[in-house]
Amino acid sequence: MNKRSILLILLVFCYITVNAQETTTTRDNAGLRGDAGAISGFFQTFNPLNYPSGAREWWHLLDVRHSNPANNYAMQFSGSFFDQNLWFRKTNQNPAQPWLRVVTENEGKVTLGNLNIVGAGASISSDNRSLTEGNFVIRANTGGRTVDKGASLEFALPSAPEGSADWGQARIITVAGNTNNSDATGKMILGTRRMFNKYGKGDQWYYGDDLVVDGIGNIGIGTFSPKEKLSVNGRVRAKEIMVENENWPDYVFEEGYKINTLSELEQYIKINKHLPEIPSAQKVKENGIELGEMNSLLLKKIEELTLHLIDQQKKIDQQGRQIDQLLTK
Repeated sequence: MNKRSILLILLVFCYITVNAQETTTTRDNAGLRGDAGAISGFFQTFNPLNYPSGAREWWHLLDVRHSNPANNYAMQFSGSFFDQNLWFRKTNQNPAQPWLRVVTENEGKVTLGNLNIVGAGASISSDNRSLTEGNFVIRANTGGRTVDKGASLEFALPSAPEGSADWGQARIITVAGNTNNSDATGKMILGTRRMFNKYGKGDQWYYGDDLVVDGIGNIGIGTFSPKEKLSVNGRVRAKEIMVENENWPDYVFEEGYKINTLSELEQYIKINKHLPEIPSAQKVKENGIELGEMNSLLLKKIEELTLHLIDQQKKIDQQGRQIDQLLTK
């Protein structure tokens, strides 16, 4: 906690000590209105009402109220008898106004609102956020396993000069990969803020699924359901791509390798409209191609074509010699 915050709280306590009643009395309802008898002072209760969420049994209450009983604005501090948490709220005429936990510090471990930031080896949990033994955990507000609801971490920029009115710019969202319990998986989605219908009926914001990591380690860019280790729905540009292949077709040049004759190739092409081992246009459209495998197949066809060219050249040379012999007779 910074020094200014500590000083402010101390001044509030000093003010109440000097100006309020000298004894602590019982008030069960922290939301009691001034026109119903609420006054400034120190209070306690065993039956807390309108205290911080989950409050039960013994609680303290420090109440600072307006001098006019009809004015139901109040500044309140509260805390359980049994822990070191301190809670704060300004009622703003709302008896059920939510409470916020105050920044506190203990041995270098800082707690801010409902978010715990603590040192290594700690084990603290609060509401939907927790930090346990150095691991920061963000929990969703909903229970059960659904594929469309989960926990999110949002990055925002203020839209006002003084730093208020945050506008979310990007999110990391985690949802269930499936609804099973026996083989449950998760999915992480990284998305930036988008606008659509900008020039139509109104501006509507949503977060895109720019990058998805599913439960088996597949990554999708521009696709919500990647089927490969990396699925990209769009163009990819790179300086260099390294593709590994353990079946490079040098075996085509080994002794005993049999290739189809040109007449056999002609017959196959007439029937299938593509080369042997090469996928058809329809299959490529449906399934794409594996870059390493396709390069290997194309090289194989080039090597087979080279063998055909060598064979044809031998025949041409032989025919040339035969023609020369005929011409010299």
